Amino acid sequence: MEPIDPSKFSLDYLLENKVITILSRDYVIEHGTDWDEVDITECIMKRITYLCYRDDWGDPDYSKRFSGVLYQLYYGKPDLWYYMHIKDGLEDGVEVNFYESGKVKNYIVNKNNRCVGKSYVWYENGKIDRINDWDQREYVEFDEQGNITKQGKMEY
Repeated sequence: MEPIDPSKFSLDYLLENKVITILSRDYVIEHGTDWDEVDITECIMKRITYLCYRDDWGDPDYSKRFSGVLYQLYYGKPDLWYYMHIKDGLEDGVEVNFYESGKVKNYIVNKNNRCVGKSYVWYENGKIDRINDWDQREYVEFDEQGNITKQGKMEY
């Protein structure tokens, strides 16, 4: 990776410069599906994990795959734990996870269940913790002061 200015990867910077977009809690609740309120399950077919509806016997129905924004709230709280975009049972689009405080924890883009592009993890104060470049298979980790603590190739 080229030299990195950690301030250009803070949550506020990426949002203000429209590098990423985070859906509001209200939008997710209004337009999404709560995982706890729909009868879907993970099902594996040919080593690929899909999100499928269950049949009348409670088994995965591979022909009925979920599509839409799926979210889950923190147990017993009105706060979002995460939301993700699903298309034909596969993660396809943005996934965002939140701290219990409601602050954004990470941002990932998926295509057919695979991470693509750059994903970001932030400390609760919004400073960058980690950047993953899935296309280049590289990562950089930072401490809360913005110093690089680790970087290299991702191993699989």
